[in-house]
Amino acid sequence: MIEYISKQKGYALIMTIWIMVFLTITALNFTLSNRFSIAMVRNFKEQAEGYYIAMAGYHTVLNYLKSDKDPAVDFVDEKGRFHIDSDTEPLPEKVKVAGGEFTVKIIDEEGKININYVNERILREVFKNMGFEADRIDEMIDSLKDWIDFDDLHRLKGAEDDFYEEYGYTAKNGRIDVIEELKLVNGFGEDFFRKAGEEAGMVRSVFTTFGTGNININTASPQVLKLLGLNEIDVENIMQQRTETIGGYRAIPAQYTNKGLKKTWSAYFTIEIEGRKRGSNISYNIRSVIKRVKAPKGFRIETLYWREYVSYGSS
Repeated sequence: MIEYISKQKGYALIMTIWIMVFLTITALNFTLSNRFSIAMVRNFKEQAEGYYIAMAGYHTVLNYLKSDKDPAVDFVDEKGRFHIDSDTEPLPEKVKVAGGEFTVKIIDEEGKININYVNERILREVFKNMGFEADRIDEMIDSLKDWIDFDDLHRLKGAEDDFYEEYGYTAKNGRIDVIEELKLVNGFGEDFFRKAGEEAGMVRSVFTTFGTGNININTASPQVLKLLGLNEIDVENIMQQRTETIGGYRAIPAQYTNKGLKKTWSAYFTIEIEGRKRGSNISYNIRSVIKRVKAPKGFRIETLYWREYVSYGSS
């Protein structure tokens, strides 16, 4: 009888222990779930606040671009700041607003080499200055033209549908939409992107698919100018003209027009905005490409590309 009672007490103790373990696990799970829910709500709130801050920054940039008092000239000064004219102060890189801040980056797409419209002679010069041999340049240019044109006729070293079908796609027969599309074109291997500086994030700063093909002498970077075949003296002369005091070229010297430098103002821009609530590690990002069109009263804006995303990092 005593042994039976002892066994009963042992079972009761074991059951009590298991119940305590179960309750402890349930309590911990509830606590963790509650903390997770609180974190989700906080992150959602900070993300929403970052969105509205980023949108405020985006519209600040649009208003800045539309306030241009001198449509004949846009320039990047010696400090790398984009100016819409000589009188208007450029936007600061970082702007503080109620509850947070946004960062601004305006990139002139017409300060780059347009892969869709660039003159073949100029493109050969660019590829040569990137370090490619003559045979490879022939293959790249012929394949690029076959990719863009609307016929199925092969250029001498080009490629049409019969070449690409092996890889599961065909020639586009249309203009390139984004620079990364070149990876699909015969002749443009990974080394092309390495030579253009992809490892440093520089491909998009050299080539573009937006605009009409004419390059703005007042916004082209020294890297672009050198790829176009300008020597160090010419590059230095151009950069000296693009100071905050002088305000860039109004007329383009004849020796530069045959390099594709045929504009002093721009219409196509990439806008990059990062909005962040004060103290938050969550930022809301907007990347847009717009076209600024002259209108009877100032300018109107056309959106050509739009992307928004959330990123996480230190505040």
